[in-house]
Amino acid sequence: MYACGRIIPHAIVSAGNPPPRASLRLLDPRGRIAALADPDSLVSLDVPRASPWLGRFGIAAQDDDGVATAALMLGGARVLAAAQDERFVGGSIGARHGEALASLLRRAIDERAAAVILLMASGGVRLFEANAAELAAARALRALLDARAAGVAVAALGVGDVFGGASVLACAAGHLALLPAARIGLSGPRVIEAARGRDELDASDAAAVDALFGATARAAARDVALIDDDSRAIRAWVMDAMRDMAPFGAQVTAMHERLDARAPGAAEGFTRPALLQGRNDAMAMDATGRLWRVGNTLVTAPFTGRAFDGASVHALDSALLDAASTSAADALVVTEDSRGHDVSRAAEARFDSCLLAQHAAVLAYLRHRGMRVTGLLCGSGHSAAFFVNALQGSRLFAVADARVVAMEPAAIARVTGRDVAALIDDDPLLGQPVRHFAALGGVDGVVDAADALDILLGR
Repeated sequence: MYACGRIIPHAIVSAGNPPPRASLRLLDPRGRIAALADPDSLVSLDVPRASPWLGRFGIAAQDDDGVATAALMLGGARVLAAAQDERFVGGSIGARHGEALASLLRRAIDERAAAVILLMASGGVRLFEANAAELAAARALRALLDARAAGVAVAALGVGDVFGGASVLACAAGHLALLPAARIGLSGPRVIEAARGRDELDASDAAAVDALFGATARAAARDVALIDDDSRAIRAWVMDAMRDMAPFGAQVTAMHERLDARAPGAAEGFTRPALLQGRNDAMAMDATGRLWRVGNTLVTAPFTGRAFDGASVHALDSALLDAASTSAADALVVTEDSRGHDVSRAAEARFDSCLLAQHAAVLAYLRHRGMRVTGLLCGSGHSAAFFVNALQGSRLFAVADARVVAMEPAAIARVTGRDVAALIDDDPLLGQPVRHFAALGGVDGVVDAADALDILLGR
């Protein structure tokens, strides 16, 4: 689990013949990986993967799409690594970038690597490639959790700022640390200020921002380890991660128990989901109506009209873990419809990045226990709420009028500098109707809303 709240000084060195000390923040992505490798052990895994979509926004594509990948030996153990390039579109996770991460993590499973190191510096999912980037990020998250379930240690280090969907990927790693100058959060300071106003958070107030997102604050809350920017200290931390390998199920349940104090059970209940109306065989599995059972299938209640906030998600996870241990259910339908993740100061103080990553881990745990997990997009699949939830199923089905919202049009326009209103319906990447997401391979089937649950129960 996380080496939470522990300051790891540069005096700690690894055994064997380590490379010279180096500051990772001062190096480029390939140099950062090389600084951790045993001498003469680094092998690049990069292939050409330039984005084909950035040109229309006047952005020159980069051959590696902003992420370097490599195999190396670290303390004599075979390790795979990825390092994001914050100089290229803010280190954002585009489609090719996300595919590279997923491929690396699947390779780690196939090769039984001792560990995967993610050297992270990213503003989140790339809004220029909205639908394709969202899908790639979801697949990378699923591959990361599959790697942990397969016994691969996954260690994420925030070398620079880590925000948005990238923060969820970082928190999904079994071990998370930040360099002293790094920051991490689900919604960045400017996003919160734009959504809630300066009274909520003044993005220009460096002290207030660091007190919420900064490495020192996150370490004091025992959410991350704080490591000196020294390659030998970082090598020692990774080797500790390789030695600290509890079974995946034990990791998930231990994290859930630790998060109980951070997100006590949310009292607000859910009404009976529309797709269960008229079904006499549907039974609520918890007092708040977040989880239902129909025969041997569990069904989550959609967050219709609500934010997918960490406290409510944690309560859902409690119901899922309880039901998995006490019922004979062999399938789970994860419904999707929400306003997206909670954009607020309170969500960052609660560290919703971690709570949402834990939700994806719970779904992965159920999958690896043999439960058939299927997503149903019955409304709006919105940003991080979508890719940690229904997109973590083995398959995704959608109703015909569902929509995929990587980010609200105003936010996309602010980032891209273009009037995107005309693109929201018909653009293959920015278009919200689910047909665009389906055309990218993100949907296994479109179903009629009235028959959706019956169809999924029969599959």
